[in-house]
Amino acid sequence: MAIYHLRLKVISRSLGRAAKPGGATRRSVVAAAAYRSGERLFDVAQGKWFHFDKPDIFHTEILAPEGETPPWVFDRQTLWNMVERAEKRSDAQLAREVEITLPRELRPEQQIDLVRGFVREHFVSKGMVADIGVHRPDASDGLEQPHAHVLLTLRRLDSSSPTGFAAKKERDWNEREDIARQVAEARKRFNNTGLEEDREALEAVEALRNVNVWRERWAAHANASLADAGSDARIDHRTLEKQGIFRIPQLNLGLARHVGKAYDYLKERVTQWVAIKKRAQLYEEVEHYKQRDPNALADFVLRLGDMAESFANQFKKPTPIPEVDLER
Repeated sequence: MAIYHLRLKVISRSLGRAAKPGGATRRSVVAAAAYRSGERLFDVAQGKWFHFDKPDIFHTEILAPEGETPPWVFDRQTLWNMVERAEKRSDAQLAREVEITLPRELRPEQQIDLVRGFVREHFVSKGMVADIGVHRPDASDGLEQPHAHVLLTLRRLDSSSPTGFAAKKERDWNEREDIARQVAEARKRFNNTGLEEDREALEAVEALRNVNVWRERWAAHANASLADAGSDARIDHRTLEKQGIFRIPQLNLGLARHVGKAYDYLKERVTQWVAIKKRAQLYEEVEHYKQRDPNALADFVLRLGDMAESFANQFKKPTPIPEVDLER
């Protein structure tokens, strides 16, 4: 069944938390691109290679605005290093990511065409460079979970600039100033009055925000592709309540799969830790006997042999009892 999922987030250079000893001190958009594309990319600013094992990556491509686009834009490593170079602040915003779930009802090539059309119309046409990665991992139900990661630049291309990008970010790509002002005024009015008419006015102006326009348009693009493919499935960006569906939302089981993997990993590590601690304890005991009582050491070695034999016997198959011919 086709499901709706579109999530937006901004990739910033700041970690947003205290750095761990020996760990990363900042985020890298080059590393983000390496993870989403499966390519091995070099971050010039940090002097580090980034490569992630991602066998579920199905398709990658870079889309750029029409016009005289320099060739380096289509080289993933150069593109994102140029983005890093264009940002000076230690907490700079580097890129926007759009994460979208693709309908299973579409064939892989139809899913790619769907993503490409949506990204071209709503992002690239406005001047953004888009780096697309389509992934097809296994979902919690055992089937594939096709989805796309789209990394978007925050500045326009500028061939006259030494960084390749404009000196200022395009703030309208975050939110148009007039829309942001209308939303703030409508929210303040509704908070003061609590009237139904003011709530409806707030919802009307909220629908004009970029995030909500993109959410609505993704549903329209996906449903058009599903209809063209002859599928009756449809998705809806609205909440269940807005759709007039009154039921408890289904749980996202994707996390359960990762929790299970984490449990297996921790269980293995704890087992190794216990074995190491036990081994260290035995070494200490041997050293003690060696220095104080050679006779006790000999007895200890014999006990170790008995312990090993007893442990091995637990895994031996029982000796089969020979059949006896009772008629003879």
